[in-house]
Amino acid sequence: MTNQKEPTEGDLLRAELAALGRHAFPGEEGGVTFLIMAADPDAPDDEGSVYGVLHVLMYAGERADRPAADHRESWSAHLHDADGTYLATLVGSSPTPLDAAADAARCAREVTERLGRRRRGNFPPVARRFCTF
Repeated sequence: MTNQKEPTEGDLLRAELAALGRHAFPGEEGGVTFLIMAADPDAPDDEGSVYGVLHVLMYAGERADRPAADHRESWSAHLHDADGTYLATLVGSSPTPLDAAADAARCAREVTERLGRRRRGNFPPVARRFCTF
């Protein structure tokens, strides 16, 4: 008999992003857990490098590591420069309650679409100089 651990909210979003060709890493600061992903899909694919490039922080409230069954706060995604300065909100919270899987799919789709537009005009002027995609 196998005792499988229930997936977290972050596990669901990471799987959705991976299905779209993106890689996110779990992060934590000050007791808040989140996912972090390089904005440029061609950036180095390791956790240590992601913080030093234009990146996206994704939050489900303050706990991305809670069990998916406890999903109460929808995902949001925020663009930050290489120094960690907030630049823009890419994906806001869902206006209607969604279950954890649907919300993860929504956030992954929206953040990937927003980053994939490749129109530099979609980003604030301060971010344009960091965009390489």
